[in-house]
Amino acid sequence: MGKYDNSANAGKEILFKFIRERMKEKNIEHIELAKLIDVNDSTLRRNLNNENEMSLSTLFKVLGALELRPFFIPAEIDKTEYQRIFFS
Repeated sequence: MGKYDNSANAGKEILFKFIRERMKEKNIEHIELAKLIDVNDSTLRRNLNNENEMSLSTLFKVLGALELRPFFIPAEIDKTEYQRIFFS
């Protein structure tokens, strides 16, 4: 296991949970989101369940369709609970 595997797994877990919550907020089901981003529904389900790796382009399509912005916060200014728990 690599040094940052736990960070990657924790990050994906947080991200996919947030995406699923956003889908609920916008009343978008997996099938509809898959059609919007031109990805097979079963592939999207496996991605969001962390059963297979989501490509970066698919991630950005999902973020765009759900009107989310991909911000990256430098670790030295991140004071959130997530940073302290998962990425230290």
